[in-house]
Amino acid sequence: MAKTALLPTVTAVRMVWSMTGKFSDDEASQKMSLYVEDALKSIEEQAQAPGTGTDEKSYITAATATMKSSLRSLDTAYKGRTLNFEENEKLRAAYLDSVKESLNFGAKAQDFLKSLPSMTIGAAGGVTVAQQLGLSGVALWGSGLLLAALGHLVNLVFVRRARGKTQMLYVTQDYERGLYYEQYLSRTTLILLGLFLDLERIHKRVFQENYEPDVRPSAVRPIIDDILAGVHSTFCPYVHKHMANKTVTPELWTLCESGNAEGVRMCPHWEGPRERDGGAKKRGTAPEITG
Repeated sequence: MAKTALLPTVTAVRMVWSMTGKFSDDEASQKMSLYVEDALKSIEEQAQAPGTGTDEKSYITAATATMKSSLRSLDTAYKGRTLNFEENEKLRAAYLDSVKESLNFGAKAQDFLKSLPSMTIGAAGGVTVAQQLGLSGVALWGSGLLLAALGHLVNLVFVRRARGKTQMLYVTQDYERGLYYEQYLSRTTLILLGLFLDLERIHKRVFQENYEPDVRPSAVRPIIDDILAGVHSTFCPYVHKHMANKTVTPELWTLCESGNAEGVRMCPHWEGPRERDGGAKKRGTAPEITG
């Protein structure tokens, strides 16, 4: 029996995925989207050209309408991801402000301790703290030096804590953005899967048979995964557990995020096989560290 000659199902789904480039700010993605849109218009024109069968015309009309509807759903999913990114950015900016306040407090504490001997006591008629304590000469110099050193140490503690918090802030933000991105891809997968099945239903209604030989969701899902191959994040399989356990550090984050097969096996928190052959000669795993 006849099948569409202009718009195979997989081609239609790939075209819709390519047209999501119009949502991006990337110039190359936008150009690719325009190219695919022009190709789809050309297919629509061919379907209406003299000599084209009525079944083909009917199918292309219904199929392109379904494709545009799915593209609208993909646009909504993309905007949802963008909103999540923006909200995450605001949340982390607020947290960064609190870190800056901690730094300011440390600097003020240092200044306070340094100036403590020369501070006047109002109730004592303008007498300084050093005078009230009877400090002068070497003792005054020594106490001033001691307080200056103490102030420096206090400020150093705040600076180091702030640096660590700032580094982990960016790690956490990167991780959360990765989660939002994967959520977006999950939604995209469902939309494209639904589009594939819708196109097959239209094809069967018009041509009395499916275009693809097997349209079970379990058979279609690998096709969608193939279309989206290469766009998923590459997190280490244990990153979610280790982020929850607080074992991830800024120094290890590159391994966690990239999930490099060789690199992650060198991670002290790696829980999988250490050997390339799948662990036939396991060296053991690092003990789980909780924080």
